[in-house]
Amino acid sequence: MLNISVPKDAAHVAPPELALPFSRQARSTQSRIISPGTTIYFEGFRRSPAYRLVDGCVAISQALRDGRRQIVDILGPGRLFGLSLGDSNPCSAESLTYSHIEQLDENLEPAEAQQEIHLMLRRAQAHATLLGRKTAMEKVSSAVLDLSCQFARASRSPKRRRVTFTLYLTRADLADWLGLTVETVSRCLNQLKREALIDFTQPEIVTILDRDALLEIADVNGTCRSM
Repeated sequence: MLNISVPKDAAHVAPPELALPFSRQARSTQSRIISPGTTIYFEGFRRSPAYRLVDGCVAISQALRDGRRQIVDILGPGRLFGLSLGDSNPCSAESLTYSHIEQLDENLEPAEAQQEIHLMLRRAQAHATLLGRKTAMEKVSSAVLDLSCQFARASRSPKRRRVTFTLYLTRADLADWLGLTVETVSRCLNQLKREALIDFTQPEIVTILDRDALLEIADVNGTCRSM
């Protein structure tokens, strides 16, 4: 989607444009490991502290009255979250895997907070375009590229373009993020696999085989700046 970092041990494997720096400026006051499915803060409750995701995966979502949810962003290592201008949380935050989070000092540098808020706005704009205008295949291709930027793993493959990443999202999570049904998400992923654009022998381990073709389908540029 936007300027997202990859884990340090994957920086030498991913294409150069994927190895983007992440924030280390904000000072942390607490650090903890949380288990999958942990709600870090709830939508509508009193504003939570700000956090940095050191490792893992966090989903930011909003709930509808009937219990449905819309995932508005997926966060990878290095992202800040819990930043809000109001008195209450506009969204909920939930860990999708074991995650290491740091609670940040209340005296967060204004420039750093502004930079992260700007990033959030850009991602929100890209996500609105994705939900409103893109086809199902474009949405799934965009998501695969975005997640490969955030969660690329070190690989033994000599082919540098074949980035492998851990898919922490279930098919239901992807559906809630992309505004699709679970069946449509599965169908699109399987089609991308049949066309040899991606590969997955296990549902949670995905390898990109033809990144240029995915970029063309997703209608995004090659620097992971938009979904």
